[in-house]
Amino acid sequence: MSDETTEVIASTVGGGAVGTAGSLAAVSAAGSVGGLSAAGMTSGLATLGSVVGGGMAAGIGVAAAPVLVLGATGAVLASDEIDTDDKVAAGVGAGAGVVGSVATVSTVGTVSGLSAAGITSGLAAVGGGSMAVGIGVACAAPLAVGGAVYGLYKWLKD
Repeated sequence: MSDETTEVIASTVGGGAVGTAGSLAAVSAAGSVGGLSAAGMTSGLATLGSVVGGGMAAGIGVAAAPVLVLGATGAVLASDEIDTDDKVAAGVGAGAGVVGSVATVSTVGTVSGLSAAGITSGLAAVGGGSMAVGIGVACAAPLAVGGAVYGLYKWLKD
């Protein structure tokens, strides 16, 4: 692995980690009930989702945005060899990752679906019993998928 590749990966992960912390802070502060309790996270996700005209499920996507933006910014700042097609491939992968995160949350909990109970139990399942960890994983997973699609695209292209 080249030094530049290592730098891009480190910058992407670093940006994504900062974005994940920001996302958790936004979820805990945005709702009518503050904090990282079940009520606080449910309220926060619903409030974030309302920014795009949705509910809690859309809130997961909105919460993932800082992770994706800061991760992508880290990658672009670390390398001037990422061309437009590469960025598009990573963006498509990240979008698929957001959809995958919401779909996973909706199916892995003790209550399936995108109701408050379904999302709450799904986030707890994804987070190994912790909704806060589940939100972090659901927000960071699209960055990992975007990175994987970017890597696959570069491998197939070269």
